[in-house]
Amino acid sequence: MKEVFKINDLEQVRLLSDPLKLQLLQAFAEGAKTTKQVAGELGESITKLYRHVDALHDAGLLVVVSEQQKRGTVERTFRAVAQRFEADQALFADGDTGEGSDAARDILRAGEEEILHAIANADSSREQEAIMLRLRGKASPERMAELRSSLNDWIESTQDGDDGGDQEEFGALIAFYPLATTDKDK
Repeated sequence: MKEVFKINDLEQVRLLSDPLKLQLLQAFAEGAKTTKQVAGELGESITKLYRHVDALHDAGLLVVVSEQQKRGTVERTFRAVAQRFEADQALFADGDTGEGSDAARDILRAGEEEILHAIANADSSREQEAIMLRLRGKASPERMAELRSSLNDWIESTQDGDDGGDQEEFGALIAFYPLATTDKDK
């Protein structure tokens, strides 16, 4: 399995803006599983998941690792094609209008819904809280490269799997980008 899969198709981006499909892809990135196994993990109906799994498979984000005859049907075991999925930024480079911008907005809206749900259901007795931050900063090109590298290291560490203890699921919506300089900024 690849470590990183570069998404270069807007249809794949649209699929991953769906929270359930993203959960499915994450489950299959953890290891090879059947749809039935993932349905049990997620507490979802297996019949609800079939079309979502098929869509991920048809888009090339899941692969079949085995098939087994079971009571007149074929049970397929899937795994994700990579541990992490990154969209090629060129997909979104059509300005403020167009399919790329719409796909980027879909991703942001899905993240927004997840964040708002987490805030609304926060447990005030827990020590760890969500961090919400919008930041603009300045740094030299060398420092920007260091920050990008540190961010990539952190992202990779989240994909390492079992750290030996109890695990909690978390979400992150990350965008790290250079800001265009305007005449006003000079």
